[in-house]
Amino acid sequence: MSSEAIIKDVAGGSAAGTKDGNVRISEKVIEQIATQALGRVIGVRPADAEDGKNPSGGVRITVKDGVVPAIAIDAHITTKYGLRIPDISWYVQESIKRTLEQNTGYSVIAVNVFVQGVYLE
Repeated sequence: MSSEAIIKDVAGGSAAGTKDGNVRISEKVIEQIATQALGRVIGVRPADAEDGKNPSGGVRITVKDGVVPAIAIDAHITTKYGLRIPDISWYVQESIKRTLEQNTGYSVIAVNVFVQGVYLE
């Protein structure tokens, strides 16, 4: 992990549950965690798996700074034909939200799911 992945600021404050300073997690690391959470949902693929246009694994992250940073996620997916899209979208939202909150300690304010297609197996 590079020095850019985690930056500690010992000037004061309490960000991600530390009493000695602030901990900031790189957006790239957050993006990787969200992409892994997306991959754990059965019947879902990142949208870029087929078109190659989105190099971020189907996930885009926005981090809003604060005492506890807040994350908004846009997940671009394709779903397996025959699955109920509202249910799959909810599973994607829950998987990403739970995984990011557990691994980063940041607050997830939104997980927006964009279904961009279906695939056949």
